[in-house]
Amino acid sequence: MKKVILSALVFACLSGCSTLNEPSKVSGSYYQDDAERYRQNVAVKARSADFVTYEYKDIRIDELAPLAAEYCDAVSGKQAYLKEVVLYRNNLRRATFDCVSLAIED
Repeated sequence: MKKVILSALVFACLSGCSTLNEPSKVSGSYYQDDAERYRQNVAVKARSADFVTYEYKDIRIDELAPLAAEYCDAVSGKQAYLKEVVLYRNNLRRATFDCVSLAIED
């Protein structure tokens, strides 16, 4: 009985280790990297110096926020502030970020 359990553990360990060594494959809902996932699932729908609107699917809003922060900083030197998220057709979502200065001025 001990030999059977030990054999099963060794087999499970070896099969698990072999899957870790395989290179990343794009199949089904898996992506090779985050940049590819962004390119396929995020689109800029409107933008100006005061706001940016993204249409997205298959990612979370907290993964989209750094993209908006980078945009607002590059365009106006301000911070991105989430204004609204709207469910759009075909289960797409649209998020609008305002570019605002959050510093307190005296």
